[in-house]
Amino acid sequence: MAYVALYRSYRPTKFSEVVGQTHVIKTLKNAVMESKTSHAYIFSGLRGIGKTTIARILAKAVNCEHPIDGEPCNACKNCLAIINDETTDIVELDAASNNGVDEMRDILEKVNFLPSRLKKKVYIIDEAHMLSSAAFNALLKTLEEPPLYAMFVLATTEPHKIPQTILSRCQRFDFKRIKPSDIILRMKEIAHGDKLNISEDAYELLGRLADGSMRDGLSILERVVSACGNSITAE
Repeated sequence: MAYVALYRSYRPTKFSEVVGQTHVIKTLKNAVMESKTSHAYIFSGLRGIGKTTIARILAKAVNCEHPIDGEPCNACKNCLAIINDETTDIVELDAASNNGVDEMRDILEKVNFLPSRLKKKVYIIDEAHMLSSAAFNALLKTLEEPPLYAMFVLATTEPHKIPQTILSRCQRFDFKRIKPSDIILRMKEIAHGDKLNISEDAYELLGRLADGSMRDGLSILERVVSACGNSITAE
């Protein structure tokens, strides 16, 4: 079996598994429970702090047949279809490499078709600030009069580059840097699962080096394990 990076192996599958971002998770779970989710969201903040992960969990939650307190069950046919990438109703676009108006128009033409198997079509646009002006204008028309079954999540590290006309039509959540103590707690769970022996001073150093990013912290841990094996000290 091919090796999978730590941050992918331990990517959260439910809101309760996400490290930090309590203010975002609480609001989204309440919206799911009360069936009051928005048609468009902007998730902004540092890289590696959960924007795309939470977008994917939200996509499952709004489509789940048996949500539990706003959480996706991860067991119904809709959740499994999303987990196994067996549906075209969840669309992820990397705007860094697909930022033109033609790509956006191609996506938006399909918005008007009903979902093929889920309740909602969810479009997750990563690095949304890199869309061209023409692509933003094309997106704006859909955000002004979106179909009831469509949801857009725009993830960005540079929200100031997103036009005000787009910002004003989305619910915005500003993600915070993750506290070192929370990063360390998650690393300890992973170390237990992967049978790693890490000293407390090494955890403290790893927590600082992560600089608020869970993904960066796990990437550093992975490099350390590759260099030092399963027994790790600060030295």
